[in-house]
Amino acid sequence: MNKNDLFYIIGVDGGASKTRGVLFSDSGETLAATIDKGSNLSLNSESASDRILNIISNLCKEAKIPIDHVDAVGLGIAGSSNQDGRDLLFGKLDRMHLSQRTLIMNDAEAAYELSCPGDFGVLVTVGTGVICISRSGNKTIREAGKGHEQGDIGSGYWIGKQAILNLTLNETTVMGDRDLEDIMEVFLSHVDEEEFQSAIESLNENDEAVFIIAGLAEHIINLAEKGNEIALSVVQEATHTVADYILALIDTLEYNKQNIVLAGNGSVIKNDFFRKSLNDELRFNFPQIKWTFSALSPAYGAGILAARLHDVEVKVSDILKGDILVPA
Repeated sequence: MNKNDLFYIIGVDGGASKTRGVLFSDSGETLAATIDKGSNLSLNSESASDRILNIISNLCKEAKIPIDHVDAVGLGIAGSSNQDGRDLLFGKLDRMHLSQRTLIMNDAEAAYELSCPGDFGVLVTVGTGVICISRSGNKTIREAGKGHEQGDIGSGYWIGKQAILNLTLNETTVMGDRDLEDIMEVFLSHVDEEEFQSAIESLNENDEAVFIIAGLAEHIINLAEKGNEIALSVVQEATHTVADYILALIDTLEYNKQNIVLAGNGSVIKNDFFRKSLNDELRFNFPQIKWTFSALSPAYGAGILAARLHDVEVKVSDILKGDILVPA
């Protein structure tokens, strides 16, 4: 512990699209916060690890706290199972003398800590990626979370990619099909291009392609809500599959009640229309469905878990009493 007898904690929530960082004390006081681009270790471990280290440095500068005064660092990072990415990140943390104080976990684990207190409940994360997790005793149960190109259906990235695929397969018949025209319009506007082929070529060469494609999901969901049949079919396939993930998890948990509380995390699941479509898929099994959303960023959850390794418990209620500088 540093000379001020305060326990300083850094928590980072690194997804494929955005990375949120927060520095807070064991009393729950938030001292600094920041947001940057994505830091998925399986997509680009070099830039992801550099971004994470920059966030740590910037948090300390903002709070005017020397890095060596930081007692615990929790990193909830997408793609954390990528061993090469972990090794690279730990090597860079070691050069900052932080590796011995750092806990790296999946970003969903950090979100679960906040959204399902007491290790009870089901967390449904749908943002750039998709994963559903719960716990039974000491065992963590997961569905999906394999990665953007490994078969995960239902994520923001998958929705965006399916929309682009529909345009690619029907490029010659877009004109005259109002649904395809609307999708083409929002796609070109989203990528700031005028021609489809140049847009695709530019996207293929862009290091931020996953982030850009995932960002298209919001527009596709909005089109679906307005009655665009192609967009609606994409959203319905997404929610049908996410419902299957949830039901598989529930089956493993041997949950036999008729009502269920689901904790949501991620930009897509926070969309009312997407969630309504998902509820419709689950309604046969669960006539009563309630969603909860944490007011805190999963970055706090990562920090809380890291502090716990040092036998330091930080109360969520204490964090909520102060100024929350980073959005959930």
